[in-house]
Amino acid sequence: MKIALDTSESEEHLAFVRSLGLTDVVCGMPADIDGVVPVEAFERRRDLFSRHELDWGVIENLTSTLYDEIMLGTPERERQLDGVCRTIENVGKAGIPVLQYQWILLGGLRTEYSPTGPSGARYPRFDSEVARHMAAACLDWLGGGRHRYPHVPDRPLSSEEVWANLEWFLKALVPVVESAGVRLAAHPDDAPVPEYLGVARILIDVDSRQCIIDIVPSPNNGIGFCMGDIDMVAAVRFEGGDRPLGDGPLNAAACVTAMAAAGYDGLVRAGTAALLATDDDWNPKGAANDLGYLRAVLQTLDSQG
Repeated sequence: MKIALDTSESEEHLAFVRSLGLTDVVCGMPADIDGVVPVEAFERRRDLFSRHELDWGVIENLTSTLYDEIMLGTPERERQLDGVCRTIENVGKAGIPVLQYQWILLGGLRTEYSPTGPSGARYPRFDSEVARHMAAACLDWLGGGRHRYPHVPDRPLSSEEVWANLEWFLKALVPVVESAGVRLAAHPDDAPVPEYLGVARILIDVDSRQCIIDIVPSPNNGIGFCMGDIDMVAAVRFEGGDRPLGDGPLNAAACVTAMAAAGYDGLVRAGTAALLATDDDWNPKGAANDLGYLRAVLQTLDSQG
């Protein structure tokens, strides 16, 4: 396994990554143009990272506005599917091996960065009690204007409908990613609750991840393993937020050890790092703390063979 860090194109962020001795990064998509991200946009960003001696191994995530109509099952989904397919072909041409996507209708659910736990750090949380009284406040795309997620539909969407839309998407898309040499990774629902504002959220447990793989069995059709949202540790995210690694009930060392035992040899990174003292919206201290923890775990595993 190799450790990667999420980054932007900022010179400050890239210098920070290099100062930590890392060689691999995870980064989001360039802006879409008419529903298709051109290969030149991927190549420009890839080459920028390369000049800093960094390898862009995972796109995280496919921009939701490229496929929101597909998730909602509207008549516009055929048009969007063509754009997604052409975008994935461009991902392959640029040589980026993994594309993560989020089948998360309404987007992620958050309340706030709350100071909890003995460290005094601030964690991104989803508080079920806040959600019960102020449901709209938990839609993380409503604040900041940085992201535009799909709108809230004007009717309920059942689990059966959301699954049917995902099946339609994967059956059309997997042959394209196979041809392009790109691997898909589905991110689980965040937070892992079965329904929100009448809209089903389907990727909430281990069985649902297996269903994705079974829809179109292929080495190119996979899942993103998010320790904050998956099976027995889902309660950590739901009640406690993302804590600095080593601070809280999540045994990240045991999870990474299990991944190594299963033969996983890809990238691993801390997800949403906590904001430590003097961190603002960018959290270099939290990221450095998590990096040190992961590095120690991997070195221990190496020493044990």
